[in-house]
Amino acid sequence: MRFLGRFFWVIISLATTAVAMVFAVSNNHPASVKFWPLTGQLELATWMLTLGAACAGAIVGGGVVWLSLVAARSRNWRLKRQLGKAEQRAAKAENRLAEVEDETATSSSPTALGGPS
Repeated sequence: MRFLGRFFWVIISLATTAVAMVFAVSNNHPASVKFWPLTGQLELATWMLTLGAACAGAIVGGGVVWLSLVAARSRNWRLKRQLGKAEQRAAKAENRLAEVEDETATSSSPTALGGPS
């Protein structure tokens, strides 16, 4: 199953690379880009602008996913700490219950009540 997933990943990567190469060859005419606060302009090929925007989107999207993973991991760590504390409290309560049951059993035995030995 793992081989199949990697195989599909390679096929998708090769197809995406081929489409990007065909796009780059087909869209080679220059485009002017002006940034508002600056006075100059930048002349780039159309394929550079498009692929640059796609790469920037992938980086920003990856950053958002990474931040959500950090939040999930911190929530996981917090819940693990709470679970550990709850397990400790449950163990203490079980020990205390066992002690109380032992005390009750020894105090209600026939020899403790003065019955026949």
